[in-house]
Amino acid sequence: MKKVSSINYLLVTAIITVISVIIYAAVQQVYRSGANDPQIQIARDINSNLRQGKPVENFFTDTIDISQSLSVFNVLCNDAGKPIRSSGLLQNKMPVIPVGVFEFAKKNGEHEVTWQPQPGVRMAMVIVASSSSPVGFVASGRSIQEIEIRVHNLITIIFFGWMVCIALTLLHAVFHFYNSRKTF
Repeated sequence: MKKVSSINYLLVTAIITVISVIIYAAVQQVYRSGANDPQIQIARDINSNLRQGKPVENFFTDTIDISQSLSVFNVLCNDAGKPIRSSGLLQNKMPVIPVGVFEFAKKNGEHEVTWQPQPGVRMAMVIVASSSSPVGFVASGRSIQEIEIRVHNLITIIFFGWMVCIALTLLHAVFHFYNSRKTF
């Protein structure tokens, strides 16, 4: 019977681990990047409406509590990044987005970020630079709470799959070791 080196088992374990990590990273990135899809379209549409001369006062007649809702919310900000009008409120105030994201958006036209305005509240945000005075930026965001639940479930599935593969590899190693000892 051919003798199998323990290095082969370590190599199989390493391959299983690398494949599991790659699967996790790929699916997690698909989940997270997909969280930006509606905001990209909404922020660009709002910016287009502003460029067509629609007044700021016509935007966002209703508001939501962004710490409680999964709905998309929008914020119009001036050139300095201060909120002018918002469809989302945080602690009954318009959300104040960190100034650094506006600098990147101004240089590149658009910026996609994950923003945590307070513990337990995380948002997928898209910031679009606008040149429609008084609006300097259009920000659109939504909670990533459901995405985080999916990522947690993904981690659980991949971990258990990894454990099963490692257990099967270990079982094979034990079985092989036992059979090779019987032949001597």
